[in-house]
Amino acid sequence: MSTKKEILFWKVFKNKYILNEIFKQIHNNEWVEYKDPNQYNVNNRCKFGNTHSLKTMVKNDLLPLIKDKIKHGDHIQIDYFSILELFSKLSKKQLTLQQYNQYQNNNNNNNNNNNNNNNNNNNNNNNNNNNNNNNNNNNNNNNNNKYEDKDYLEIIELFMKHRRDEFEITDLIKMAVKTCSPDVINLLVNEPYSVIIYPKTFEYAIINSNLSTIKEIINSEPINFKNYGIKLITEEFKRKSLSLAVHRKTLKTTITEFIFNNQSLYSIPPPLSLKDLQQQQQQQPSTNKKFKISETSKLNLNNNSNEDDDEEEDDVNKEIKYEYIRFDEFIQLKSTNLLKSFMQFDIVLGISKKKLDSFIKMFHPYDRLQVDIRILLKYDFPIEDKTRITTILDKINKIDANQQIDFNKLKELRKLVAIEFPEQKNFYFYYKNAYGEKIAELGEAPPKSKSNLNTNEDFFEYLNLTVDDLENEDELNSLENNVEEEQNQEVEQQQQQQQQQQQQQQQQQQQEDSDSDLDLDSVLDSDSEGSENLEIGSDVEIENDVEEETINSLVNKKEYINSYNKYRKASVYDLSNRYSDDVNSYLKAIEEGNLEWIQEFEKQHPNFTLEVSEFHYFRLPEKILDILKIWSHFFTCGFKQFNQDREKVFLEYISSVTDVVPPSMLRVRVSSKFLLLKLEILLFDSLLKKKYNLFEILFRSYHFKLEEFSQEDEILNYEKVLFNIDGKVLQFDNKYLKQIISLIELTVERFKEKEINEKKTKTTSSSSSSSSSSSSSSSSSSSSSNQSSSPFAFIINYFCDQLIRIKGITVDELEYVRSIIPIQLYRKQFEVYRIFFYLHIRSPKFSKYIIERPGMDLFIESSEGSTGHYNCGEEPLEDGGEPVGFDIRKYLNLDIINYDYILGRDKNKKFINSFDTILKELMKQLSFDICTNDIGINRDRIVDDQDFFNHSLNADLKYCLDIGRKDLFWELLDWIEQYMNKYPNLIKHQVYQYGSPLESLLPNSKLFSNLKTIKKTLPITSTSKSKSTSTKEEEEEEEVVSASASVSTTTLSSKTTTTTTTTKLKINNYEITIPNESPVKIDWNLNKLIEPFKPISKIINSFKFLDKTMDTICLVLDVNEIQRFIQFNFFENDFQFSIYSYLVYMNRDDAISFLLDNYNVKFDNFPFFPPERKYSQYLECKYIFENHFEKVKNISNLNSEWCDQKDLEFPMILLNGFVKYLCKEKNITTYNRFIQDNLQIRNKIIKKTIRKLKQIQGDDDDDDEDYDDTQNFASILKNQKHKVSIIKSIVEQSDTQSFLKLALEEVLVEYREGRKMEKINSPFIENQKNPFLQSFIYGDIKTCNIIIKYYPNQFKITTNSITQALKLDRIHIIKYYYDVNNCKYLINNFKSDRNLFKHLKNELSNHPVYKYHLTWLV
Repeated sequence: MSTKKEILFWKVFKNKYILNEIFKQIHNNEWVEYKDPNQYNVNNRCKFGNTHSLKTMVKNDLLPLIKDKIKHGDHIQIDYFSILELFSKLSKKQLTLQQYNQYQNNNNNNNNNNNNNNNNNNNNNNNNNNNNNNNNNNNNNNNNNKYEDKDYLEIIELFMKHRRDEFEITDLIKMAVKTCSPDVINLLVNEPYSVIIYPKTFEYAIINSNLSTIKEIINSEPINFKNYGIKLITEEFKRKSLSLAVHRKTLKTTITEFIFNNQSLYSIPPPLSLKDLQQQQQQQPSTNKKFKISETSKLNLNNNSNEDDDEEEDDVNKEIKYEYIRFDEFIQLKSTNLLKSFMQFDIVLGISKKKLDSFIKMFHPYDRLQVDIRILLKYDFPIEDKTRITTILDKINKIDANQQIDFNKLKELRKLVAIEFPEQKNFYFYYKNAYGEKIAELGEAPPKSKSNLNTNEDFFEYLNLTVDDLENEDELNSLENNVEEEQNQEVEQQQQQQQQQQQQQQQQQQQEDSDSDLDLDSVLDSDSEGSENLEIGSDVEIENDVEEETINSLVNKKEYINSYNKYRKASVYDLSNRYSDDVNSYLKAIEEGNLEWIQEFEKQHPNFTLEVSEFHYFRLPEKILDILKIWSHFFTCGFKQFNQDREKVFLEYISSVTDVVPPSMLRVRVSSKFLLLKLEILLFDSLLKKKYNLFEILFRSYHFKLEEFSQEDEILNYEKVLFNIDGKVLQFDNKYLKQIISLIELTVERFKEKEINEKKTKTTSSSSSSSSSSSSSSSSSSSSSNQSSSPFAFIINYFCDQLIRIKGITVDELEYVRSIIPIQLYRKQFEVYRIFFYLHIRSPKFSKYIIERPGMDLFIESSEGSTGHYNCGEEPLEDGGEPVGFDIRKYLNLDIINYDYILGRDKNKKFINSFDTILKELMKQLSFDICTNDIGINRDRIVDDQDFFNHSLNADLKYCLDIGRKDLFWELLDWIEQYMNKYPNLIKHQVYQYGSPLESLLPNSKLFSNLKTIKKTLPITSTSKSKSTSTKEEEEEEEVVSASASVSTTTLSSKTTTTTTTTKLKINNYEITIPNESPVKIDWNLNKLIEPFKPISKIINSFKFLDKTMDTICLVLDVNEIQRFIQFNFFENDFQFSIYSYLVYMNRDDAISFLLDNYNVKFDNFPFFPPERKYSQYLECKYIFENHFEKVKNISNLNSEWCDQKDLEFPMILLNGFVKYLCKEKNITTYNRFIQDNLQIRNKIIKKTIRKLKQIQGDDDDDDEDYDDTQNFASILKNQKHKVSIIKSIVEQSDTQSFLKLALEEVLVEYREGRKMEKINSPFIENQKNPFLQSFIYGDIKTCNIIIKYYPNQFKITTNSITQALKLDRIHIIKYYYDVNNCKYLINNFKSDRNLFKHLKNELSNHPVYKYHLTWLV
């Protein structure tokens, strides 16, 4: 059997036709199912032979492909961004937030912070695994990298060995500095590559790179000096190094401290207090921008170009001045030693511009407190208050000198701060808390000052939280007691179950989706626990004390669900420094699980409460049993340790424990009446902030009346966000799936319990009441039932809405949830939100279609309170009485598209409706119906008054190709053609027919020989209405119907069937309808027009393909499909030229060859695009030179020949263009002057307008109104008929015709003479737009070489090109052509042309970067 299969395989393999068809299917079909809708695009797949971009290959880790291309000499497109991508793979940067999240998920941190059910043995094993992973991570910095560092370094080595001229197109050392890649620096600086390090690059590293990269550069200085004689650590550098480091935005303290600890790296400036320096500042401010003290050289080194042009002065004999440190940067330093030293050296410039009323923190240690006080005295105190300053300093010195054993220096210093600096917010408050005593001089401590309201406080303020608003004490007692009896039993049972399931859940957790959940706080503004800018008071002063170079410093809020203080940034100083000794001892006992100590302590302090910061992070024991012991103790005590004004601390502790122990194992019993009164509001608040652990434990612990939920459900309902403006669907991580399902189950269970209890109550009540008014009783019963179910319905629907947002949820899981929910609990509001996610669950291709609807970005931007997201809970703003943009809610027919339609399945669990059925219905509702049906809206408002028909169908065409459905693409084109033929009056885009693909067919082409003209007789059914009062145009609007649906009418009508003969073109198997002239046109009287202006070129309707659509089409269609596509616009002016431009950009040699073999494509320039367009000029040149050199042989005359052809075509379009120009809204003044009976003014306007129209023609026949569908020719003819008629009548006058002819000839002569003068004044050989100089300035050596190879001795290097190349830092190409051996095809070189050499030397001598190394100029 295997032998037969092998024989069959080789038969297929040797059959070229079958093999090609197989590969074609593999290439055309999308095999991968992506999770992100944006991942469906035509750039997903590309043949290796067509993959040239180094950036693409590096980004996708195609290292073997790169090696193969280098080995075989294949072209690789290398640019600045490609090198940046490659070097970034070797970055020693700190982990980004995304990498950190993935690291956390992959490694599954198994300490108590994020493992739910691990026993001690598993903890130990997994911690060992984590250590191994951390070690591996040091070798491979970016977790996403497929290969090790050595593999990427090998690629760099291969480029340096075999493609150095192409690879060294920028300062590679600076690029390594920018990406923080010290290994790259080490490779490049050493032999055999010996890449130079410029002093400016070293300065750039101090400001922008990390410590390891800076150290590598310093270690490389001896090699750099040996090779090039360039010192990096000069006196000039030393005098500004500290200032450079302090300028940093990140790692400010780390880098500054490193420099300060290495005396060879800096020189201390003279103290600012010196009189002569003060006089110099006051009387003679420095004009030297480089060393100006007051400005301290705010360098902007982020620009790739030479950003220091103003520093290109001659520094010879100029004094090198010191740079000082600004105060606002000084106080951002976190090192006590740096602050103290800089203040002692007196090198801090300026004073505080802000009120420093929160500068001194209670949690600062003794040394830092001393420095804090001295800073305030020096920089924030009035100079005239010298006596008080001296007194305070004496007190500090006295405290510092006290050596008594029982003397508490820290306490006394804090006391001094509280007395002498009472404006420091909350300092005395925390002093009183820490030491439990008041200061005699100050009296009672004031209450803690409130900060700006965060979203939590806004929420509680909104709810009017007061004890008076809640229920009485008896109800609270019943609420408290209803779970007390079952509490201990459930905890014990669930504890045993959880320990048994521990290993199984751990394995499942490792298999969950590693993608981190999106941070939605910018969208929803509902969770402030992770935000750093919460308060102005002491609790958030830690923001200025965040530790540097730690993973935590990068994670502001890693989790959106169940977030708590674990995810806040770590502080340099321990917050517990401001707690009392008793509180710190108590917290230590919690961390160690020392229940005996806690119980003994509480006997001695029965009223003890935990006075800690609301941002405190509770550290828990390593063993779950110890955690549960402490929890059980708190439960028994009713959590009395958390007093009435510390509910946030209470909730924080619960969140800390439930992050380790599943909430189902825990219960809460609160003894504080204040907290008990708040429980229902806290329950609601837990949903608002998505603290589901907290919600679950509260909901399991108490039976709530849920009155707050029935009143405030709108607060949560506003959160109906679908996606952001970039098309990213907002979802949550899959790890929350089970919890949300369990919460739905719990809520349903509670609802059923309540229903049973209510039925029992009603039965008891009905047995003792009369049944005389049964219908009234029934109505009352129904109303009561709906009222009681409302809170539960809200909770369930809320969780269902969160459930469908979970990544990777299956239809089975969704069906299970729907099966357990009673039907009366379902709500219909925000159904579009659910439909969107149902579609996304079925296939992200559906959500992609919705996201990419034209006008979606306009709707998002115009929505009230827009945060850059599509929110179903918000209403759009109205502009001019009607919303702008695409609102899905307005067009989606929910009677058709519902859950059953999208996710409904039969008994065999097969979907009832196919993918195509759903997609075509979406297209019908969200595109076709809007284009065709009269639904009482101005559809063009969707796209800001542009042509919705054009934008919508362009989006549909592109979408079909993005998802790999060419069949749907061709169906859409057929629909568009039918629509345009049936309703020509509705088409807004018109084109001229001259120079079309039909007219450009080459006589010797295969297409020309297969071209036939055929005639067909077609039946036409006409309908005459018996009752109609509408105009012709209105009738056309009303009669438009969708191609995918029929529309019935009640109008009485009679039908008549006739026949018509249609002429068509046939090429191969494709038929092309010859278009009629557009009915929307100017009916010129040809008898009144003179020779130059007739015949007027025929205008036809056309479908305008947008740039993104054309890019997609020309990237994926094969040659035969390209021809079929061209035939769609076979009669459009220069359509073949337009296609060619896109194919060139895509480097589609196969399709380019087809075009040039069959059509007369004329070149206006070559290469087609300038190098700035970031495409491969080299590949274009190589292909054209090798296959169609005759097209560009006379390269210097291409543009002039093109312009001559345009001059001949200009008269054919002049009159229509003239009318169009005068009718534009912005030219209303010109129009009014033109229609006056003043011939002199009219003639001036004619000449000026012709000149403008000629200028527009020179700009690729394009004008700004082509981007505004309200100002295109068809719209003008429809909407401004009166103006058009007046202009037409004037233009057709004989006098006007004569002057038009005279003015036309004069303008054409001007243009011809202008081109001649340009050739004289700027010869092609010296024109910077010639292909060689363009590539030279851009630094493309490979393209330059192939150009001069095919055009030997026709180009030269100019002085201006050298200047421009240096401005772009393209010194590599100058060094390349400095070698005479590389200039053999050029007219000049640097040896023979002394003026060129002198200019180069002068430019380099004054260059801020390259002036340091000129020894190669020999």
